[in-house]
Amino acid sequence: MLFLLNDRIAEIDIPEIHLSKCWKTLGCGDPYGLRARDALDFATRVITQHVADNLPLEPELVEDLGSLIIAKTGANAALFPVQGNAVGEPRLTILPEAILRSLQQRAEEEGTLPDIAEIWPLAA
Repeated sequence: MLFLLNDRIAEIDIPEIHLSKCWKTLGCGDPYGLRARDALDFATRVITQHVADNLPLEPELVEDLGSLIIAKTGANAALFPVQGNAVGEPRLTILPEAILRSLQQRAEEEGTLPDIAEIWPLAA
């Protein structure tokens, strides 16, 4: 399953199994007791810290956060709008797999990240 986190695309085979293997390292606490809001709050804190420290989101982290968001919300795309050194309220959506595959393919061919300003208005 493909997952879009801002301008990053990750391929996560089985999100629930991935989450069962990574939740301790991720540090989100037992995911089975988390509500969707708790999962989004956790992801927001992690992304905010990366933005504040001017660190890129590593592919493994995108996969881990993606598996958490998919498992808890069912969404396959999440936008965490960056506002200075903070992250705004996340927006979630479900995009057709074909669109995500097309974005991934174009990013690989062109060597660039997808333009979220182009994607999110259409997804909303």
